[in-house]
Amino acid sequence: MLIKICKKYSKKNKFEKKLISNFPDAEIKIKSCIGMCKYCKEQPTADVDGKKIKKKSIKKFIKALKEN
Repeated sequence: MLIKICKKYSKKNKFEKKLISNFPDAEIKIKSCIGMCKYCKEQPTADVDGKKIKKKSIKKFIKALKEN
């Protein structure tokens, strides 16, 4: 699984650590832009294997990834 997160997200370090602990086999990259500029500064957003995902919290984001 390839997860690209935006470097402009205010909690990107916490978000990255949570993703690593929940998905140790995933490749996580911090990119300058993932094409979701309206959302990426305020809430967890990522490009996961080419699919753009956004949620209100990190916990909800991880739960959504686990369901897929």
